[in-house]
Amino acid sequence: MPSTSDIRKYYLTEFRDDLILFFPNQAIPYFGHSWSYDCRGLENIARQKRAQFLLCLYFTVLVDQAMHEHFRDAYSRFEGLTRYPKFCHGLNQFQKNPRAILSTPNEKGLVDSGALDDYYQPAMDLFVGEVISFFRKHMPEMVAAEFFDKLIYDPDVQIPEIFVSLDPTTKDRIEYKVYRALRESVKRANENGAL
Repeated sequence: MPSTSDIRKYYLTEFRDDLILFFPNQAIPYFGHSWSYDCRGLENIARQKRAQFLLCLYFTVLVDQAMHEHFRDAYSRFEGLTRYPKFCHGLNQFQKNPRAILSTPNEKGLVDSGALDDYYQPAMDLFVGEVISFFRKHMPEMVAAEFFDKLIYDPDVQIPEIFVSLDPTTKDRIEYKVYRALRESVKRANENGAL
């Protein structure tokens, strides 16, 4: 079973190189226009690394969108420090729900769903740790607990349990599993005094 250190190693040593393969033109960090049809760019990522890549891409886009949506006053500074990719569509670059970064390739068989299942909890542990660390080092005015509270209850992120009650197959969907893992990671960070 992969650990947080396994995905951390990928994130720190290979993810940026894979982003370059995914985005050959780094000057244009937008993707997603045809994601629902062909997941364009994913074909450039080795299949055995796609689960790790997609999970890291997901949380990278997720933090960027959450900062833009909930902490707009701090966003320009955050964006200037990170230059994270934007998952969007249309001429006005409307943001798409980042859940599709995981669900669409999974539904289309472009990623090994077993590998997604193996990595999603360690990926969310890494995500929570990276956000806490980034805020402490680069944006100490940001309160990680407040950020995660906004994120967990954001309507584009939260998947209420009533959905599982109404459709029990929801619990088998990668976007639900990742949401539950995110909540678990935040809860652990809080219990450990990291938040």
